Amino acid sequence: MKIIYKTKNEITGEEIMNVFKSVGWNKNPEDILDAFKNSYYVTAYHNNKLVAFARSISDGYYYTGIYDVIVNPKYQKKGIAKEMMKMLLSKFKGTYFFLSYTEDNREFYEKCGFEDLPSGMWMNREKSFNLDIDKL
Repeated sequence: MKIIYKTKNEITGEEIMNVFKSVGWNKNPEDILDAFKNSYYVTAYHNNKLVAFARSISDGYYYTGIYDVIVNPKYQKKGIAKEMMKMLLSKFKGTYFFLSYTEDNREFYEKCGFEDLPSGMWMNREKSFNLDIDKL
């Protein structure tokens, strides 16, 4: 199977949503394309069909967050996620990398060199929409 990898290529919200839906994830179709445009992303195609992607946000010097490493289940276990991770890690080599993951993907990220942080915090998106900044 020949997989073609591209970076920061033209992509549609519909293509992105189809890959998210293939793994049961739901994103807002109105803003997902802008989220990708504001990220550095890698895409994977089979027969001109988007089958996987991974995206990151980085300052290019110190910090890189990796998000949405998604592979259509029909294409999983074929090295696609690994290749996309290699591309992101190479692009931002020398920075601190951060990511969050679903527990069933923990082993994959450990194989990519990631390890647990002794401390870390986050705020989910719903809470951030409803956050009363004046009460902080």
